[in-house]
Amino acid sequence: MTLQADNHPTPQQFTVQLLAPYKKHLLYGMASLIIVDVADIMPPVILKYAIDSIERGQDFATLAWCGLALLLTAAIQGVFRFFWRQFFLGTSHHSVYDLRKAMFAHLLKLPFHYFSRTRTGDIMSRLTNDIQEIRFMLGIGILVVLDASFYFLTVPFIMMWLSPRLTLITMTPFILIPVMVVMVKNSIHNRSKDVQARLSDLSSRAEENLSGVRVIKGFRIEESEISRFNRCGLEFVRDKIKLANIESLFHPALDLVVAFGMVVLLYFGGNMVIAGSITLGSFIALESYMLKLSWPMMAIGWIINIYQRSMASMERCLQVLREPPATASDQPQTESNSIGAAIEVSDLSFTYPEATQPGLKNISFKLEEGQTLGITGPVGSGKSTLLRLLMKMFHPDSGQIKIGGADAAQIPLKNLRELFAYVPQETFLFSESIRENILFSQENKDQPEVARSFADRAGLGGDLRDFPDGLETMLGERGVNLSGGQKQRVSLARALAAGRPILILDDCTSAVDTETEQKILASLRQNTRRSTCIIVSHRMVSLQNADLIIYLDNGEIAEMGTHQQLLEKNGRYARAWQRQRLKAELEKS
Repeated sequence: MTLQADNHPTPQQFTVQLLAPYKKHLLYGMASLIIVDVADIMPPVILKYAIDSIERGQDFATLAWCGLALLLTAAIQGVFRFFWRQFFLGTSHHSVYDLRKAMFAHLLKLPFHYFSRTRTGDIMSRLTNDIQEIRFMLGIGILVVLDASFYFLTVPFIMMWLSPRLTLITMTPFILIPVMVVMVKNSIHNRSKDVQARLSDLSSRAEENLSGVRVIKGFRIEESEISRFNRCGLEFVRDKIKLANIESLFHPALDLVVAFGMVVLLYFGGNMVIAGSITLGSFIALESYMLKLSWPMMAIGWIINIYQRSMASMERCLQVLREPPATASDQPQTESNSIGAAIEVSDLSFTYPEATQPGLKNISFKLEEGQTLGITGPVGSGKSTLLRLLMKMFHPDSGQIKIGGADAAQIPLKNLRELFAYVPQETFLFSESIRENILFSQENKDQPEVARSFADRAGLGGDLRDFPDGLETMLGERGVNLSGGQKQRVSLARALAAGRPILILDDCTSAVDTETEQKILASLRQNTRRSTCIIVSHRMVSLQNADLIIYLDNGEIAEMGTHQQLLEKNGRYARAWQRQRLKAELEKS
């Protein structure tokens, strides 16, 4: 199903949309619940007739029929309780599955700047803890609402039939309940939002510490991080206790109202039995119905608690779904296989949100299809930013990017991304086998020979022989059981296996030695002659065979040309080249 958060701005409206596909299941569950509740309210009346027949001295047959009726109602309740559990609880699980699936699909469509300003732990908390609160409301919550409503709409009328006067006297204390509900509902909602926010903070702190456990241990700051985690935990506990304080006052207050109603019933009902105004059977039935009313009275507090907490969680989920996805072009669709791999950039400028200085200024160059572009420059000069703009991870402030002669702004996002195979600086591997990581972009991942050939091209073939299971070696989280160089080569093999017309390498061989890097680049030149390559590297020896080299500095093109042309200019590139050559010679000697 498709969930449109922008069409339903409130949590209540979105809840209706979430349940809409399961109306039939809800109706079946409601019918089962009504049958159970009808069977549940019959025993007090049956008991009344049994007691009254004993008082009148009637024969045993009446008591026998009453006993059989009680057994029948118990059997009906047992059978149909199974069905309402299936329908109501099943609907809640299916609904939150749809919600979790919609949120995950939407997250993958969001622009990159959303993830740069949102913590992973916060996203995980919304996908787990908040959705759990919503599931509870959609299952048990709806069930309790319908169950309590049935009792409120039937039991008072049966009590009126038994004794109108005693019923009115007994129900008087219940007038206080709506007043109590109005007093606490907003407080529970606000406290629930605070609790979920603190839980997100706690999840984020745990996720960051577990992901960076090597850094923490390397700097020996375990105690400091434990203290920071404990502070987050204490804030969560404080907000949770504030919520519990409200609930601990509300629920006993409801119980007190119900107990007071029972006292009133015992006093006035007992006097009426003695006076002969009502029969003993009617009094016993009224007492039973008062006990049955105590459940929906207590359920009111439970329902308000569940509802307010779930609406707070639903609002947090809607915040994700309301985020606008990465924009696609409104121009006519262009198939990616009809777009060439030539790249032309004209007067490109870009500034990161909230940054005071532009990341790129007036960048212009042209790269023919099948050529190789080398990009180098100091740290923070805008190399990775340029790559992200080419792949439409960000939108430029001004200027134009053409790919295959088409304006990149007019190429649908999906089609444009299909042109690129990208190896980022920060290598990310999935907790799967090396084979599955290499064939990540392939539909059929059960091709070990294909995976091995790409591993060889990426210079990983020798390492595979050292692994206990070769290609089938399972990787830990983010490839933790591989060295930095091995992770980079698996990532490179993954990009090569994608077979895209444009290959982007963002300093992806920094963790391997120069000799291995040269072998990898030689293999790439031999096997990717038809692909347009963009290589970012601080090692200039890696770029010397490029058709065009750009030296970036402070977001601008300081120098541009072939390796030989840049050496002849004797500028920044040439000086950096000489420094690196001298350093390499000193290391050899």
